[in-house]
Amino acid sequence: MGSHRIWLSIIAQVGVFALGVGLWLALSQAYYATALVCGLAAVGLAVAGVNSPAFHLARERLRARLSPAPIFTAELGRRRLQILLDQAPSPLLLQTDDGQIIAVNRAARQLFGVAYALPLAMRRTLVGDGGDLSTPGQQIVWEGRTFAVQHNELIEDERTSQLAILTDISADVRAAEATALRDLLRVLNHELMNALTPVASMSKSALDLLADDTPQSRELAIKALERVVARTEGLHDFINAYRALTRLPPPSLQAVRLSEWLDVLHESFTAQWSDKGVSLSWEVPAEDALIRMDEDQMWLCAGNLLNNAAQAALEKGGDPKVRLHATAGDSSLTVVIEDSGPDIPAEHGRQVFMPFFTTKATGTGVGLSLARQIVQGHGSDLSLLPLSPGDPDALRGARFAFSLSKI
Repeated sequence: MGSHRIWLSIIAQVGVFALGVGLWLALSQAYYATALVCGLAAVGLAVAGVNSPAFHLARERLRARLSPAPIFTAELGRRRLQILLDQAPSPLLLQTDDGQIIAVNRAARQLFGVAYALPLAMRRTLVGDGGDLSTPGQQIVWEGRTFAVQHNELIEDERTSQLAILTDISADVRAAEATALRDLLRVLNHELMNALTPVASMSKSALDLLADDTPQSRELAIKALERVVARTEGLHDFINAYRALTRLPPPSLQAVRLSEWLDVLHESFTAQWSDKGVSLSWEVPAEDALIRMDEDQMWLCAGNLLNNAAQAALEKGGDPKVRLHATAGDSSLTVVIEDSGPDIPAEHGRQVFMPFFTTKATGTGVGLSLARQIVQGHGSDLSLLPLSPGDPDALRGARFAFSLSKI
């Protein structure tokens, strides 16, 4: 049937050609009537050929030959997308469900010096063994540059991948480090001068008293030297606190059962503060969750917060109370520790986490700074919360909160 239509189309085309030749010959011999007949017949054959199925079939076949194949179209779209991605200034990484990390665009390939996938050693440097790019607030350091990681989850054919955008925050980090260093040097200078100035003054007084060589002067000299010893011991404690702050190791994260960790905190607090009249109340979720933490470091962190709360509650007097309440979310546990002591003034809100800043006469100013450093090592942050007027159980003192990841 198809070949029959094709032959009819060919015959029609030959007929149109023959009539065209006849038209030309008739016009050349001035046979105008014959020329008119040939012209009308040629037009009729041409119209019939255009409307014939054979003509449409041939046209569709020609279109099919000239139109791009689906595979070619898909490849063209992929190349266009790659060109657009290569124009992005931020490195893009794609972590597949099998742990492989792919440099998606030119910025990522240039940063890591790879053509496609990152080798295993490089992946371990970035995210560790078994790590991924989906940790909230994650930062990675590569060749002296610090990058903040923003990730999006991609799901295709029931396979999940993580697309990570790396933003260079090195300048911000350096500026923050410079500010922190200036603040630290200022505090160190203040603390050292406060400790050394009276030591020098009392030492000179002791020398002058010993030079008099009288029983009364010797007694006064001994008292002056005793104060010198007390000051130097305080300076020694200050230096030890500074060493503890600067030598905190990375956390060794393990699965810890919430109830067991809280029991240890409760026993430690009771042993230290119950005989001083400080009570501790608990509000914890019924679910006994598994928490990802370094148990020793978090015990030190929570212990510092509870001890600070107990000291503040005693300072205010009355019925000293400390409250710990934990709230479980889908993927994290939020812990809030508050006390019945005086609230922290607004002007001290940003300074309380600064190393060596303290409002207590005998404080070192290290506890809160160390606690915050520990929490940040666990991927969270320690924050000072404002008073909650709508909470009838609030103790109206200082309130600190941090979060831990659930397993």
